[in-house]
Amino acid sequence: MRISGLKRGMDEARDVGIVESGTDKASSKSQMALGTVWIDGKGAVGEMLAAAGLKRLAVDSRPGPSDVIVRLSAGGADPARTDAVAATGHAGAWTWNEAAGAVGSLEPAELDRRLAREGLTATIRSGAAAAGRTGWRRSEGATGVLRVPAQTYVVTVFGLSAPIVRPEPGAHASGRELARRLGRASARAIYSLGLELGTVTWQVDGSGRRGTIVGLDAAIGEPDEAGALRLTEAAAEFAAQWSEEAAGSRPEALLGADPEFVMLTEAGRIVPASRYFGPGERTGSDSVVLRGVQRWPLAELRPRPARDPAVLTQRIRRLLLDASARTAGAKLRWRAGAAPVKGLPLGGHLHFSGLALTAERLRALDNALALPLRLLEPDGAGRRRPRYGALGDFRTKSHGGFEYRTPPSWLVSPRLTLGVLSLAKLAAEHARELSGSRPLDDDALRDAYYDGNLAPLRRAAAAVRVALESLPAYARYGEAVGFLFDAIEAGKVWDESVDIRRGWRIPE
Repeated sequence: MRISGLKRGMDEARDVGIVESGTDKASSKSQMALGTVWIDGKGAVGEMLAAAGLKRLAVDSRPGPSDVIVRLSAGGADPARTDAVAATGHAGAWTWNEAAGAVGSLEPAELDRRLAREGLTATIRSGAAAAGRTGWRRSEGATGVLRVPAQTYVVTVFGLSAPIVRPEPGAHASGRELARRLGRASARAIYSLGLELGTVTWQVDGSGRRGTIVGLDAAIGEPDEAGALRLTEAAAEFAAQWSEEAAGSRPEALLGADPEFVMLTEAGRIVPASRYFGPGERTGSDSVVLRGVQRWPLAELRPRPARDPAVLTQRIRRLLLDASARTAGAKLRWRAGAAPVKGLPLGGHLHFSGLALTAERLRALDNALALPLRLLEPDGAGRRRPRYGALGDFRTKSHGGFEYRTPPSWLVSPRLTLGVLSLAKLAAEHARELSGSRPLDDDALRDAYYDGNLAPLRRAAAAVRVALESLPAYARYGEAVGFLFDAIEAGKVWDESVDIRRGWRIPE
C-alpha cells in the first residue's frame, strides 16, 4: 500500500468522527473503561485501526473481561505480552484469531476438507478452481459446467463484515450482488475456521455464479486508499457497538422468527402454500427454485417480534389458527421439522434486534441452540446440511438486526417452539458468559455435528446445559429449556410425520 494512501485513509477516518487513540499514556487512562477494543499487532494495519479508535495493546495494558483484543498477526500472540495479560487476572477478554496459529499449521488439503464440510468449495491444495461445485449457495437446480475462471477476487474480513473486495465487481446490480455473495461466503469461511479476521482469495467463473476459495490467510493485508477507509469504518463501527453494549445495561434481545411448514394432500402430494397465503402476509408463503422454476410450496409464519419467548410463541399460535381458518375443509396435513418431505428442507430462522451481530454471539447460538437441536432431529434430517443448516449461517437485516439461519423448522410442537426461543434468548444475551463453554470450537465436534456422530454431541450438550444453568437468567427460562435437554438425555427425537396441529391443539 502507498503510505500516502494510508495517511489519507486515516485522515478521512478522523473526518467521519473517528478519534485517534493517542499515546500509550493516554491509552492507559482509559484502559479500565468497559468494552475497550485493543489492537495486538504492528504495521500499517495496526496504525490504521488505532486511527479508528482502537487502543494499542502494550505490555502494561490490562484488558478486562468485557474487552476485545484484535490480534493482527497470523502467527499468534507475542508470548511475553500474553503472559503479562494473563498475569493481571483479566485474561477473560475476547481475543480474536486465537486459532490463527493452529489454522496456519494446517495442510492445504485439510483446509479444503474443513471448508467443504461447511458447504464451501476450496481448492487451496492445488490453487485451481474445482468443476461442478460452488463456494456459495445457488438456486436449486442450477446447472452448468464451471468455466475457466474469469476473475480472482481478494476479500478482507473483519469480524463478520467484508469491507474490502478487490477488484470491485462493479456498481451495477450484478456487481453489487457478487460483492455481497463474496463477502458473506468469505465471512463464513473465516468464522468456520475459528477465526475473526483474515483474507480470502476466490476464483469466480465468467458467469459470476460459481466461486472457489483458492487462498486463505489469517491476517489482513495492507489495503488501498478506498479500502483503508472502509476497513477503519468497519473497525470503528464494531468498537462503538461493543463498547455500547459493555458500558450499558445488559442488551435485551427483541426476538422474531419466520418458521416454515409444508402442507400435503392425504395422498402425500405437496400443496402450494400460495394457494391460501400471499407472499407478503404474516401467515404467508415462500418460494424455492426447483429445476430453474420458481415455486411456492412453503407456508411461512411472520409473527410480530417480542422480547418474551412465551409471547412470541403465543403470536405464532395465533398465526397457525389463522392458517387453519383459511384452509378449513381442505383436508390437508401439516408437516414441520428439518426435512419432513424429501427434497424440501424447512427452516426455523430466528431474528434478533437490540444487540450487535458478533462472531462470539453467533458461536453462542451455534453451541447453545444448534447443537441441542441436532440431537433432537430424527434420522435423516442431517441430509439438509451443509447446504441448509450449516453452523454460523446468518444474514444481516435492513432494520439493523440479524437473522440466524441454522435451525430447522421447530414448529413441531409448542413446547419445542418455546424451548428454542428461550434458548435463543439466553444464548444471544449471554454470549460473553457462555464463551468458556463452546464444544463446537473443537474441530472434532464440528465433524461430529455434520457427520451425525451423536455420542460426543450428547456429552457436549450436557456441558452446555451446565453452563446455561449457571446463568442467573436461567431461572426464568429453566422449565422451557430443561424440557429440551431432558428429551436429549432420554434419547428422544421429534416426529416429523405427525400433523403439527395436534401438538398446538388446533382443529385439523
